[in-house]
Amino acid sequence: MILKKNKVFIIAEIGVNHNGSIKLAKKLIIKAKQSGADAVKFQNFITDNLVTKKARKADYQKINTGNNKNQYEMLKSLELSFDKYFILKKFCKLNNIIFITSPFDETSLDFVQKKLNCNFIKIPSGEINNYFILDKLKKTNTIIMSSGMHLIVDIARSVNRIFKKKIYYINKKKIIKKNIEIIKKIKNNFFVLHCVTDYPVQNKYANIKRIIKMQNELGLHIGYSDHTKGILASLVAVSLGARIIEKHLTLNTKMRGPDHNASLDPINFKNMCKKIREVELLLGEGKNEIQNCELSNIKIAKKSIVAKTDIKAGEIITRRNITAKRPYNGVSPEFVDFFINTKAKKNYKKDEVIK
Repeated sequence: MILKKNKVFIIAEIGVNHNGSIKLAKKLIIKAKQSGADAVKFQNFITDNLVTKKARKADYQKINTGNNKNQYEMLKSLELSFDKYFILKKFCKLNNIIFITSPFDETSLDFVQKKLNCNFIKIPSGEINNYFILDKLKKTNTIIMSSGMHLIVDIARSVNRIFKKKIYYINKKKIIKKNIEIIKKIKNNFFVLHCVTDYPVQNKYANIKRIIKMQNELGLHIGYSDHTKGILASLVAVSLGARIIEKHLTLNTKMRGPDHNASLDPINFKNMCKKIREVELLLGEGKNEIQNCELSNIKIAKKSIVAKTDIKAGEIITRRNITAKRPYNGVSPEFVDFFINTKAKKNYKKDEVIK
């Protein structure tokens, strides 16, 4: 269970922002820890297993990297050999930060689960309908799944496939029923992130309110993989109930690479972590209770039933001769009906508390 009560789990998405350099990857791990992240996340892939040699780049990749290489050539330059991940995982342990990685092909998944022995697996948006990968997932791992480019019913189908159970009953494009008992069993180790797959995402496409819909329809803990510029979207997501925030981290947003432009530098990433913790305090636990700071103000701000005019003993009490005024040192005005049309038991001066 990675979630703590009322605490957002923050993932620094290093991804391929190491630009193929183990030295740069280590620097980013240190910056993530210093910024206040709970975990870092990398991407595991073998380029030859991930993409064909003639695959073109996405438009954002052309903008962020230039158009001198195709997607295969770009990814090949960002690929880390498997032995490097042992180094990175060990380095994370030394720096007391959780290591997470996203496998993008079957061989990489086998390596991550069988040799690297990761407790945390991230399923990228592009792989959530890749049953070659989903069928091999170990359910003993903590699994985090992004949801970019997919409808909620697509996510539900993938969850059914992973756990090989009818957790969600689906009719075309609608979830018509969910198995609450199974959801209770998996929800502390299986998480879904709302995500929009573009780098960076324009604000008009962020669609952060979808988090609420995902919570209601899936019944799982929902997080947010934020590809927008800045930190505002992540803060809004936390305010709407996101339990996990994933955000790209880079040393410099001007660096050449597919994701640097949609990332935060260490200063802004640290500021995001700080602001998320402030939002947590503001949200509180949501309990229906009077706060400790209010207690000393109760007698000052609330009111008591008092005489509006002088009242003689035996006089009939009506709304014409009583009212409510501060301080609260007598009977609350919510009990006014108990006094109306009764006889005054004593003489009252104006503003004297009625008892």
